[in-house]
Amino acid sequence: MHRSKTDIFSIESRKSTSNAFKGSPYYFHINNMPEIPHSEIKSYLSKLKADSGNRPLPPVILIFGDELLYKSALQTVLDAIIHPEKQAFSYEPVDGIPENVYPVIEKINTYSFFSGQKVVGFLDTRIFYAKKNAADILEKAREAHNGKDLKTAARYFIGLLSVMGLSLDDVRDKTYAGLKMDMDAVGDTAWLDTLVDYCAENPSMEASGEDPVKALQQAVEKGFPKGHHLILTSDMVDKRKGLYKAIVEKGLAVDCTVPKGETWADRQAQGAVLTEQMKTILAPFGKTLDKAAFQKLVEMTGFDLRMFAGNLEKLVQYVGERRSIAVEDVESALPRTRQDPVFELTNAVTDRNYESASFYLKSLLSRGFFPLQIIAAIINQMRKVLIAKDFLDSPAGKFWRSGFTFDQFKKQFTQTILPALQAHDAILVNRLGEWETRLHSKSESDAPPDKKKKKSVQAEKKTAQPATDMLLVKQPASPYPLYLLMQKSDRFSKTDLIQAIISLDQANLSLKSSGLNPELILERMILKICGLPQGKAPGQGVMNQSKH
Repeated sequence: MHRSKTDIFSIESRKSTSNAFKGSPYYFHINNMPEIPHSEIKSYLSKLKADSGNRPLPPVILIFGDELLYKSALQTVLDAIIHPEKQAFSYEPVDGIPENVYPVIEKINTYSFFSGQKVVGFLDTRIFYAKKNAADILEKAREAHNGKDLKTAARYFIGLLSVMGLSLDDVRDKTYAGLKMDMDAVGDTAWLDTLVDYCAENPSMEASGEDPVKALQQAVEKGFPKGHHLILTSDMVDKRKGLYKAIVEKGLAVDCTVPKGETWADRQAQGAVLTEQMKTILAPFGKTLDKAAFQKLVEMTGFDLRMFAGNLEKLVQYVGERRSIAVEDVESALPRTRQDPVFELTNAVTDRNYESASFYLKSLLSRGFFPLQIIAAIINQMRKVLIAKDFLDSPAGKFWRSGFTFDQFKKQFTQTILPALQAHDAILVNRLGEWETRLHSKSESDAPPDKKKKKSVQAEKKTAQPATDMLLVKQPASPYPLYLLMQKSDRFSKTDLIQAIISLDQANLSLKSSGLNPELILERMILKICGLPQGKAPGQGVMNQSKH
């Protein structure tokens, strides 16, 4: 079995899910606008209740982020406003599609037949989406489509078109250049074609040309009748939108986001959320989960709160009267359900771990990932490893040696390593600029005389700042990901890496032009890069462990 990466999750973790929320225990301010983390919602409500006069909640509340967390926070807030026994009469939930904005505005401004508080919920809305969320929206559409939920997939797709400034008419011909995405990474677009057909057959899926977001913003700014509350929930929010600013000026935003990355801080935040979820579920049953069992559960489910919660409930039933849940219970009672992301595969390939890489490849393909999407991710990662190798082979990289620890790396990072990396990036940018200038010069020399001047101006613009995602130092610079990248490059010689790039190029061409089995093409490519473990034949190893 591959080595677990979940040891970073700590069952004793007490840290907040975001460093941004240090300071006031109830809320912090962004430009004097209140926003609180989901972990502080109960404290916030208690504070309001304890204040003189039992202050009511704000008239408008936005709860956004992880679905399971924001739905839990919604219920907590709702119970604080309206007693659960009265919610059937005083709470009106509305589906968060754009065309329902106008009915929501009408409902929130209409007096109820019953006295007391009134709440209108505008739930699972996508009106806060922005272009920066495009890749996430597309992935959610794909996941819903793979799960045979065409209605949800189509809503995400329409939301994607909206943030990209497109309409359904722009994709009726089933070409998707307007999405401005790497279509090799997207892969086979047959599933998108299905969504286009579905939306065409269901015209109500597409929003009208009016601007419902602006209408809702104006309603929030105007205010609602006393005792009326609007609660909005969403998985993604663009905080630059006027509607968001209006909400936090007039009311409250509850942030339920959890970082999805692989940095130490991200994994600590994820561990804290999972630990909190574990306590919430196990406490009513008087159960405990030991550290090894917790780590094993995370390894098998990944950071999927809904799956994690469901598996904990299964374990409670499995152990019966026994109070403690051990690692053996997790292994015996649960199948491996973790949704292996692409980075698990790329990490295994760059670690030259053939068994894990082959395992993750089969897992991703079985979930419907497209082969071109997979190979694009591996190509991107191997290029970064090659650049890191080039840096380590340069005079500036002489500090590195086998067995170099992270503590040693961190001590030298700010004063020595970071400036050297930045200088190496500058050389790369200059080299790319020279190459682009040569290419454009050749293109200009081949052009008709009347077009040379125009091409020259375009070339000057394009080569002023060559764009690349291959720079080693990102902003802000974090030492740990760079340390891991250096470790990966240490596993290859430069000849190995050049040969790996050639193998990837050959596999990419075969996927696009041959009729061979894509899994076989990718498997052979991974074998060439990683090398076959001694005493193993292709297909042996973790793939044959049917249980997990």
